[in-house]
Formats: sequence, C-alpha cells, structure tokens
Amino acid sequence: MRSRLFAILTFALLTTALHAQDPRIARMRDYLSASAALGRLNGSVLVAEGGTVLIDTAFGFANMELEVPNTPDTRFRVASVTKQFTAMAVLMLAEAGKLRIGDSISRYLDSLPAEWSGITIHQLLRHVSGISDYEEWFDGYDTQAYSNYMAQDSSAYRIARDARGRPLDFVPGTQFHYSNSAYILLGFIIERASGMRYEDFLRDRILEPLGMAHSSQDRSLEILPGRAVGYQMRPGAYPVAWWNGASRKDWVNAHYQLMLPPQGDAGLVTTARDLYAWDQALYTERLVKRSMLDSIFTPGLGNYGYGWFILHGPDGVTYEHSGGLPGFTCDIMRIPDSHRTIILLTNTDRLGTTVRDLATIMRGQPVATPTPRHLVAPDSARNAAFAGIYRAAQGDSVEVTMNGAVLVAWWRDHFRAGMYPESARDYFVPLLAGVARFGERNGRKELVIEDGFGKEVVRGT
Repeated sequence: MRSRLFAILTFALLTTALHAQDPRIARMRDYLSASAALGRLNGSVLVAEGGTVLIDTAFGFANMELEVPNTPDTRFRVASVTKQFTAMAVLMLAEAGKLRIGDSISRYLDSLPAEWSGITIHQLLRHVSGISDYEEWFDGYDTQAYSNYMAQDSSAYRIARDARGRPLDFVPGTQFHYSNSAYILLGFIIERASGMRYEDFLRDRILEPLGMAHSSQDRSLEILPGRAVGYQMRPGAYPVAWWNGASRKDWVNAHYQLMLPPQGDAGLVTTARDLYAWDQALYTERLVKRSMLDSIFTPGLGNYGYGWFILHGPDGVTYEHSGGLPGFTCDIMRIPDSHRTIILLTNTDRLGTTVRDLATIMRGQPVATPTPRHLVAPDSARNAAFAGIYRAAQGDSVEVTMNGAVLVAWWRDHFRAGMYPESARDYFVPLLAGVARFGERNGRKELVIEDGFGKEVVRGT
C-alpha cells in the first residue's frame, strides 16, 4: 500500500511539474480570467490533451441572486449536445438488432402523414428528412412565443404532433436543414425499439456505464442538486454591455422552459467533467464497435454525421457541436488527431469565441487577450455611408453590407464578420478581436481591417 501511494504521489507531482512547464496552460488561464473579469464567461471549462486534463475550472455564478459560484461539478443544460447521445442510443439499438438505420420511421411511429412514409431513421439522424424544425416556428428559442409553447406540459408530444401538420421543407434526402423536431422523433423511436423510456435507456446504457454520475435527463420541476440557473442578457444590452464589460445588472432570468423527457434533441443536463468521460469513451468500443463509431463521424450533407458536425480547419478534422436554450449555451470540440478536447458550458445566453480561441492557444499560436471595448450606439446613416465594395490588393474584394443596425464585412473564402462602432470611423470586429477602420485614399473610400494584435488583415478601396 505504501509503495502504491508513493507511486500515485510521484505521478501527481510529475504531472504538476509538466503543467508548470507548458506555457499554453498559463496562457489559457490568463485568457479565461480576463474574459470572466469582463462578464463574458460564466460557466465551466475543461481542456484536455492526450488523456490528460490541462484546464478544469469554473467562473461566475450558478445562481447570481444567491451568489452561488459555478464549480467543475455544476450541472448545466447542454441543449443540442444531447443529440450525440440520442444518436449513440440509436446506433446501440442498431448494433443489438433492435432496429436498422435504414428503416422507415413508420415502423416505429404511428399516424404519420403520407408524405413521411419514405423517411428513414438515417435521414432523421443526418437532418435531411425535410421535417420542419420547431424552433423556426417561433423565430428561435430566445423568443417569448417559444417560451410560451415550451412552458406547457408534454412539449415533446406536442412537437411530434404539430410537426405532422406541417408540410415537409423539401424532398427527404435531398437537402440538409437542421431539425430539432427530427431528434424529438428519434427519442420516441428509441422508446419503441428498446421497450424502455428514453431517459432510462440513456441512464442504464450510457450514463451509468461511463460513470457520468452528474448527468441525467432534465426535469424542471424536480430538485436537482448543483443545477445552474439560466440567465439572458437584458434586452437592448447587447452588444454594448457585452463587449464593453457586462455586470450583474446586464442579466435577467431566462425565459422559462419546462423540461421533461423524452426530449431527444435537447434534454440532457450534465457537467464538463462528465462530458469529458463521454469524449474519452468515444475513442474506445465501450458502447459500440468501431464500425458504428466510424459511421457517427462520417459527414453527410451539411458536414453532419450522427449527432456531430465534422469540420476541417487549422487543427485538421474536428468533431463539434454547440447548444443553446434560454439562459444556456455550450460547445464541445474534439480534435482526434491530437486527442484534444475543449468543453465550455455556460448558464448565460452568450458564448463568444472562447472555444476557438482555446483551440488556437493549444496549437501554440497567439490569441489576443480579452479587453474592454468602447462601443457606441449604432448610427444607421453612418453605417449606410460605409456600405459598399472595397477592392483589395490581393485582387479580390470585401463587401460591406448592413444587417439591421450591424455592419457586416464579407471577404469571400476568408470570413463574414459583424462590426460594431467604437467611434465615427472605427468599428470593433469580434470575430478577429480586431478593428475595421474607414477612411479615404486618393479621394476614394478605404477600409482597413486589423486583427487583435494590430496586424493588417486586408485593405481595400
């Protein structure tokens, strides 16, 4: 026993020493602390590499009124991150012979419209079914109309019923269009195929076997220890309060949503640590065999697999999914080539670029430290004066357009970025943590965009 304790202590000391030598960890901590100090980070963060956790911390309050701090064990609603668990449950049933991915959904759901007869489980999983997305019935989940609908009992059953009464958006299998309704239906298919309640299947077959002790299907009316309260930015406070520095007065309690299973699209409540256990299990065959895992991360239309977006960028291939509900936002990024994982869970309705910035730091590249801005009220006439096409020296162009009160710069194949005024001619560009400066050159309008380090990104006239 004594030798085993010595080995454990030695390993802990070596791990601590290695962390101390890794400048990326200090850089991430500085970045996160600066963001939290500006009120832009209120939640839990976990970053890991090669099976070692590098960052496991939390900021802000799980309950602002009672000043209860967030901790790594705080439970958050993770919204659409639930979809990857629903997809896994379907594949587990397929591997057990309880269903087939290519089955028509009419084998598991009753009273379907005739035009749904050819829709398959695969098409629900991939968001190519054409079934109307219920969030779009209300112009998003941050509206009062959405809240009124979701505050009623049995919302999942009503969504399944009401979706049947709406025409398909397109011929099934021909287009990608993200549909929360499709994953609601998958929850019911899981129940029919397994003979179990959706929440029981997830608990017994996924959550408990993986040791995800702080994860469950959400039930609003039950007392759930450690669950965070959700907040949204006070109407009209964004973008000025967010970028200049948000305080408690800039937040209000989020619209109420009655959470009840089976909500296969967005019903999970969990912690960053539990999601890391999930992430690590996906490198193994603990839940399904390798062939099934490969199908999860095979992209279809819209670069969507089964419950994950499969994207390509500076880190190579990444598996990602974000989520949002009233008062909650989250993001998980898996980088399989380097076995890196970045998880961010918040109990506010703003996410920012934190996950992308942490991924950049992990690559060893610089990221501008979050700093307070000095945004001013937008002026439509001033914005209109700057709209137009600016020819760049590279031979292409940057198009500046108006989107409501926001100016948007579109540099094809590079970025599409919103811009917010800081003075008569200078605009803050959050995507780049930099600025756009409007001026004149040889009697022509000129646009110069710089990144957060003052480096010129593009110049056009």
